[in-house]
Amino acid sequence: MDKKITIILPCYNVEQYIDRCFQSLKNQTIGFENMELIFVNDASTDGTLNRLTALEQQYPDNIIVINFTENRRQGTARNVALEYASAPYIGYVDSDDWVDVTMFEKMVAAIEKYGCDFVECRWDLARDEKHRTPVKKLGDNGYLNLTDPKVRTRFIGDQIGITALWSKVFKKSFLVDNDIFCPEQIRYEDIFFCYLAFLYARSYYRIDEALYHYFVNPKGTVQSKHQEHQFDKMPIALGFLHTCRDRGLDCDKVNRDCIEWMFLEKYYVYMLWEVFKEFPDRSYDCYVEMRETVLAEIPDYKTNPFRAWESNTFDDFMLKLLDYPFDKEAFIGLRNEMLKKFRQ
Repeated sequence: MDKKITIILPCYNVEQYIDRCFQSLKNQTIGFENMELIFVNDASTDGTLNRLTALEQQYPDNIIVINFTENRRQGTARNVALEYASAPYIGYVDSDDWVDVTMFEKMVAAIEKYGCDFVECRWDLARDEKHRTPVKKLGDNGYLNLTDPKVRTRFIGDQIGITALWSKVFKKSFLVDNDIFCPEQIRYEDIFFCYLAFLYARSYYRIDEALYHYFVNPKGTVQSKHQEHQFDKMPIALGFLHTCRDRGLDCDKVNRDCIEWMFLEKYYVYMLWEVFKEFPDRSYDCYVEMRETVLAEIPDYKTNPFRAWESNTFDDFMLKLLDYPFDKEAFIGLRNEMLKKFRQ
């Protein structure tokens, strides 16, 4: 029987969580018979592989297990799994999370009805099944025609800080035809993947309902603070900018403005603020490197229309730091002033 949707699940040391995740998928109202699950064991050192192998043996028509003998990270796991996917639609789930039983029925119904490139739902942050905190609203449910420059610009602006793969379902043909992929052997690969998808998409549907439950895992990548991998966001953002230019995606002004603003916000504004809070001793050296890169890559950033559209006190303050080559003493004083003003 042909499947309607393939779900890709990278797995690393999730033995204690995988059953909860799997049960939420098995119980989907779209019908388990309509689903293909591809689990990628990323060289786990616990009992993850044994559990996945048992599931594959129990449900051979629905489950594929790919086993890496060396840890290759989530980007590689997702790229390899996509090559095995047989269904026309692709979803991504992190193996320590779980989903509402109606999630994929609702998302596939929307993508089929409107023929859009991808559909997105809201999510919540979950400590367990009973304690969940909703995230901010996405906006009204509905279809967006992203070929309209005004709609496209607003969509990109709204999406800059929303880079999760697991809240979305894509047409497989959309991903393959546009060579949308994850960078490998680096963290935060979903930023690169989602940003490319935002640029290539011509249509989109939004479901403002929390259908995905993101487990706030204290040992997970996002919850890990003061970790060197947090600096991976810088090469990810720079790689995105260069990939867009290599592909000629910046050939029209609307796209170019979007690309450069996405890069500026992720590479510089958000990242420098993170360094202020988590790595204060390295903040000046990061600022010097970031300022040099920004001025070299997008010297006319001040004329970008997003600058006025997204203007706020925080962005204004951060971008003002690019205007002057502050010495270390002056910079530290400004950094401390910002931490007092904006830190919650």
